Amino acid sequence: MADPRKAFADALLEIGEENEKVLSISCDSASGSGMTPFNKAYPDRYIEVGISEQTGVDIAAGLAVNGYVPVISAIAPFISMRAYEQVRNDVGYCHTNVKLIGSSSGLSHSSAGTTHQANEDIAVMRTVPNMVIVNPGDCYEVEMSLKKAVEHEGPVYIRMPRHSMEDILPREQRGFELGKAEEIYKGKLLVIASGTVVNDAKKAVERLRNNKIDCGLINVPTVEPLDTELLLSRMKNAKLVVTVEEHSTIGGLGDAVASLMAENLEKSPRLKKLGIAPGAKNTGSYRELMEVYGLTDIKIVESIKEYM
Repeated sequence: MADPRKAFADALLEIGEENEKVLSISCDSASGSGMTPFNKAYPDRYIEVGISEQTGVDIAAGLAVNGYVPVISAIAPFISMRAYEQVRNDVGYCHTNVKLIGSSSGLSHSSAGTTHQANEDIAVMRTVPNMVIVNPGDCYEVEMSLKKAVEHEGPVYIRMPRHSMEDILPREQRGFELGKAEEIYKGKLLVIASGTVVNDAKKAVERLRNNKIDCGLINVPTVEPLDTELLLSRMKNAKLVVTVEEHSTIGGLGDAVASLMAENLEKSPRLKKLGIAPGAKNTGSYRELMEVYGLTDIKIVESIKEYM
């Protein structure tokens, strides 16, 4: 198990050493998101705006227009929803080179209630023009998503996890590119997962395969744009597609996959979306809520078997 915030901190510091145009902007969330090492090393490249996400996004947009690469971090529901107008108009429509970090995404702040849970941020960001959306599922993907985001010319939203995570696969077996998915297993029953649930989905698929169920798994770190080539090639032969995400079942990975199938496949397989029901407002420990919403490996297996 490894801390994604440390992975983010190490990657940002490394990027800062290589590129003096990279700046950090915090909305009262520098330490919580992992910006502190960068800020200590480069205090003249750090801006703290406090609890003022709209201001932070517009400062970032202004800096980007002047040739800098701002990395702005705030708690995920606030940067995606409180500052939506600024993100939409000044980052998306203007195609400014801003990297938005949604810190502590999904159910990370599980005990703080729905005001601090980000269960709709992918849906919101999918409506922003030109926005690349990355949903890392382990520390390798956290590190690579930030590095590739800084290399990419244009807006990027990274949905940053908070709790310790295990690697999905050994690093030497992997590659990472924006817009590319990762096939872990092939099978007629196809599970498509993204972000913090990928490890649970992987364990669920392995349980099903051990029970002689022909089950495949595709990991989708980039929700926008999707890896249409890989997904369509596997979905056209699938009997059932199951999407899994720590996000609302409205507007996230599941709906993106549904649209892709409907628009491109003459005969689409059945689709089951596993995620967080709209309007869910439970509080509690993180893993407790993951179980309540059916996103642990055993619950994923139960849902798939029930649907089958």
